[in-house]
Amino acid sequence: MQLSFLGAAREVGRSAVLLETNKSKVVFDYGMKMSDEENREPQFPLPVHGFLDAAVLSHAHLDHSGALPFLFQAGEPQVLTHTASVPIVQLLLQDSMKIAASNKTRCFRKPQFKRMLRNTDGMSYGKTYHATSDVSVTPRDAGHILGAAIVEAEAEGRTIVYSGDFKTEDTCLHKGADLPKNADALIIEATYGDRDHPPRKQLEDEFLEAIKGVTDNGGSVLLPCFAVGRTQEIITMLYAHKLDVPVYMDGMSRAVTEIYLDFPELLKDYEQFYNAMKWVNWIVAPPQRNDVFNEPSVIVSTAGMLSGGPAVRYVQDIRDVDRSAVFFTGFQVPGTPGRQLLEEKRFETERVSADCSGLDVRHFDFSAHAGKDGLHKMLKKASPSVVFVNHGEEEQCELLRQWAEGELGCYAFAPKLGEKYKLEDYL
Repeated sequence: MQLSFLGAAREVGRSAVLLETNKSKVVFDYGMKMSDEENREPQFPLPVHGFLDAAVLSHAHLDHSGALPFLFQAGEPQVLTHTASVPIVQLLLQDSMKIAASNKTRCFRKPQFKRMLRNTDGMSYGKTYHATSDVSVTPRDAGHILGAAIVEAEAEGRTIVYSGDFKTEDTCLHKGADLPKNADALIIEATYGDRDHPPRKQLEDEFLEAIKGVTDNGGSVLLPCFAVGRTQEIITMLYAHKLDVPVYMDGMSRAVTEIYLDFPELLKDYEQFYNAMKWVNWIVAPPQRNDVFNEPSVIVSTAGMLSGGPAVRYVQDIRDVDRSAVFFTGFQVPGTPGRQLLEEKRFETERVSADCSGLDVRHFDFSAHAGKDGLHKMLKKASPSVVFVNHGEEEQCELLRQWAEGELGCYAFAPKLGEKYKLEDYL
């Protein structure tokens, strides 16, 4: 058996790992790198096009799913993912085509997208499925977003675990990840391989105190949030803490929330989530946006890094509201408008250049990824013979690789883009 690292190798984005057995070729994830126009897609070996047997998708985020339709340029592999991920992937990929058309950037074509949908099948946690005649996969709850899975694959008598993105701690919406044990090989993310997140209760208290500090002083707060997962988490949290100012939800997160409501069995406390979604004010028509700043309020809007969506308008409008703030709840990739606003208090896009020096701009670390301790916990429980560290910047990957090698005494690698490994050399 052989593993090839086609993306997310000492980088975050365009996740793609190819597993080759004597009979099959299966790729785990096939995503886009959102911050790099030059190298957005995985480096898929051309000879494999048309000969790929299956793709196993860990979850719907575009850095894992965004390039899947490209696999259907010269073939029709089976795609397996959790049932809840299917409608979210469809929604996000349709939006990708729309954005690419308006920006005149490269994207897959609609026929490829349709072929992908025809060949996509849903899975349930804890059940085993045949990806090919000699590769079976079992998804385990990753605790990351709705439908996110840690994939446990069996091939040629060996167990290969692909972590995707996972979180070991409980959040408002999800229980911590169902971690695997006794893996022969583990492919693990290293997004936060160098640090831990702040204690959750402490973070929530600081976040709510900061919001109340703004609204009690007559200002409003814009929360640019990722449409999948973060928006739903933040609104549920605000509801649970009985925030007493109007809270609005806008952008693609509305459609994503409708999907979340269809899967009560996957949420930690569906009743609380349902009540939170009844409590929040849904912005369903553009004229409603004119009224959100009539009184102190909180606006939860896509996009999470201010690269598009209604949040672009809100960040311009909120500059005229005294004593107001923009609070980010997710990582801001370098080069994005959100990162610039956070570091320089300027908002720059192709169409907008705005001074935001009057705004209170902060970041709160509500990550849906495991921190350093969670990554170590996964490694200890899986107890693999060989570890491959990916989905992290070079420093984070190398630190986690060193820890795994030193603490577990196993083979540990932080692959570079395009590197291949024969598993029989280490098992």
